[in-house]
Amino acid sequence: MLIATRDFFVRKLKKGTFLWKTLEFLQGMLFVKNYLFYYQWNIFKNSTTTREINIEFVSYCNLRCSFCSLDHEKPKVRMTPNILENLMNNLVNDHRFRKVEVIHLHSGGETLLHPQIGELLTVIKKYKDLANYKNQKFATVNLLTNATPLTEQKALEIIESGAVDVMRFSMDGGSPERFESMRIRAKWDVFYKNMVFFLNENKRQKANIKTHIISVIDSNNPLKTDWMDKQFVEVLNLVDTYELRHPHSWAGEVDIEGNSSNSMSKPHKIGCGLLMHQLVILPNGDVNVCCTDLNSRGVVGNIQQQSLFDVYNSPTRKKWLELFYQRKKHEIDLCKNCETF
Repeated sequence: MLIATRDFFVRKLKKGTFLWKTLEFLQGMLFVKNYLFYYQWNIFKNSTTTREINIEFVSYCNLRCSFCSLDHEKPKVRMTPNILENLMNNLVNDHRFRKVEVIHLHSGGETLLHPQIGELLTVIKKYKDLANYKNQKFATVNLLTNATPLTEQKALEIIESGAVDVMRFSMDGGSPERFESMRIRAKWDVFYKNMVFFLNENKRQKANIKTHIISVIDSNNPLKTDWMDKQFVEVLNLVDTYELRHPHSWAGEVDIEGNSSNSMSKPHKIGCGLLMHQLVILPNGDVNVCCTDLNSRGVVGNIQQQSLFDVYNSPTRKKWLELFYQRKKHEIDLCKNCETF
């Protein structure tokens, strides 16, 4: 809830305004407080600052989006149910992660390319039920997909699993034509058919999975719908909520012309909210610190060799937090060219 509220106000404020500067200051102070209390002074030994977990089921994608930094030459790896089981066991049974608010089933790879997607969702549902049995709050589970591999069978597996709370779709461009030119290899008709089947089946089965679209728009276009193609807007209005974004630079790995979603809507000077509040679990069990790092430059441990808490407290991650606190982001290779924070 805290993360959602913060992001809502960040997106609504115009850079440079008094309220924007106020939020910038307050978020900086929050980072300082968290860093001092949790890390330097070690006051909260029985808690963590982690609020979001990203889980990458596969390391590869079927599309070649023009604005994405994913290296398609890197090894193709799939997460095993055992690795996911290990992670979920850490999250549910280690009380220090009770404040995790969101689990994102997404990172660089396309989630639905995993051939065992149903089995992986069964693991998540198992721990969701365990948390409920223990009267623990379980994180909201978001699944993000480009929808091109969302066959009818996979749609039914997701809906019937009971594991997913929010289904999120990537739909970019503002028109079917621009959608296909930005999301190379994607076909609008396939995307539309798959998505509509999911929405209809979700309604028919009364699964109550919330639906959301993330739409990346060229930086020379406003983040509004009045200029968009009629069919594109029609699809936006089929889901519960949608968010329009300009492209961002993926931690400095992609050059963005014009306005970037980084500089326009992420008011931070001190610290990094991703480094402080997020962990990304990769298919082989590696743990990364940043969801904008699609090519694993920020790995700080592996849950097959360490507990999740030990990875969270890794010397490398703590050193990076210290450098941010000291305003020395430029000394971190992963972060020095990033405009997000």
